[in-house]
Amino acid sequence: MSTVPSITIITNLKNLTSSTTNSLKSGSAEGIDMPGMLALALSKATELKVCLTLITRAIDGADPNSQTLTNILASLS
Repeated sequence: MSTVPSITIITNLKNLTSSTTNSLKSGSAEGIDMPGMLALALSKATELKVCLTLITRAIDGADPNSQTLTNILASLS
């Protein structure tokens, strides 16, 4: 399976509009706080970006994980 990484994850989370009434009703029925969960997703994505930035600054370029971490970090813009 081929995937294309999103390079706008954090931007997309910031730009979400309010969920529709039907989505909010359905989420509430399932015990999900839709606005709260979306806000949490944004904060965790931002936290992940901070952590990966610190890691990539500290690792050696020859480390086999270097390119993978850089790719993940690039997808969190």
